[in-house]
Amino acid sequence: MRQRRHPPKVLAWRGLIAALSDVAMATGIYPLVPHAALALSARRPGALRIALHEWRVAVEMSAARPLGFLPLPGDQGHGPRPIIVLHGYAMCRANFRPLARRLEAAGLGPVLGFEYWTLGKTSAAAKRLAEYVEEVRARAECDQVDIIGHSMGGVVGRYYVSLLGGDGVVANLITLGSPHAGTDVSAVGLGRPGKELLGGSTLVQRLEAAPRPTHTRMTVVWSRADALVPGARHARITGVDELVYDDLGHLALLTDERVAGEIIARLRVTSGRRT
Repeated sequence: MRQRRHPPKVLAWRGLIAALSDVAMATGIYPLVPHAALALSARRPGALRIALHEWRVAVEMSAARPLGFLPLPGDQGHGPRPIIVLHGYAMCRANFRPLARRLEAAGLGPVLGFEYWTLGKTSAAAKRLAEYVEEVRARAECDQVDIIGHSMGGVVGRYYVSLLGGDGVVANLITLGSPHAGTDVSAVGLGRPGKELLGGSTLVQRLEAAPRPTHTRMTVVWSRADALVPGARHARITGVDELVYDDLGHLALLTDERVAGEIIARLRVTSGRRT
């Protein structure tokens, strides 16, 4: 299911941000610089190995960025519910291709990538997501969808579930490395997220004050080795299910087989298709 086209100005900005992101990954500015800082502060064993693995994943995702113009693997799936995936800041749905292939192999889907303007307001992205969810439900003739959000995408999904009526419309909300309590790294970002995703921001406080979902099952996945959303102080939400790893970088959360297995297990529940 295709989204409405973004305005040319947005597409131009997305291209610029994507280029800057790809340069940072190709040269190793990310992940080597933030991982070095994390290693010095936390003195984590195996820090070099984790950083090099994250660098490989980052380069592979940069190379795969043009595939964001294509549907994801599993976009024709016939699982219990449609799965909508939300990319992170300055990224695109192509990041989800490794996970989408595993979801397809597990008989889940269809897997649909939602693209949003990562330099804009989180609330605006969540409102567009709400509209897209309704289009997907109508097209698929189903009552519920599942949402998987990586990094900023998880915050967008949480905003929709917690503040825009998505509780119950979303059967499962799974976030990967999302800065639910903000992250200091956001201070070097461009656009609104540079302020909104800082610790203690108005957005962070509003989401924390919102009631926890009562009908949507929420799972927060994070890693102690994530150099962009480092540690429990940034990634956790009290009162929801969580999975914690010790050896995965920010992008590696999207490609790790263990994480995929846990996601698949959570999505293999009760059909949301209308009868």
